[in-house]
Amino acid sequence: MLNESEYQTVWMIYLAAAACAWLVWWQMTRWIKWWFVREPLWVIAAVLLFVPARVDPAEPWMAPAFFIWLLDTLFDTGDNVGRMLGNLSLALVIAGIAYVGLVLLRAGWRHWRGRSNESAAAAR
Repeated sequence: MLNESEYQTVWMIYLAAAACAWLVWWQMTRWIKWWFVREPLWVIAAVLLFVPARVDPAEPWMAPAFFIWLLDTLFDTGDNVGRMLGNLSLALVIAGIAYVGLVLLRAGWRHWRGRSNESAAAAR
């Protein structure tokens, strides 16, 4: 088993690799013209790459939930499939709600900025 220092080092390496993978995904989906398709794909990729979950509920060690689910599904090695799907779906719902809030905030900002530009043009 890993000691605390090795565990943190492995997580830092994983987070750097996951950030690079997310940036590659971001570049691969950049060609999609519709923002309402492209940006949710970015959110889904971020959730799949960055959501951690406990490997064993009794232990403090964590791992990426998507990879635990994937390995348990492919190799039928444990009973973590339902728990990981629950963790991933909860994180996806929270990220989706935050994304919708960001979209509404962005739309409100564009509307407000358009109104202020119209009033400035009318004042001239």
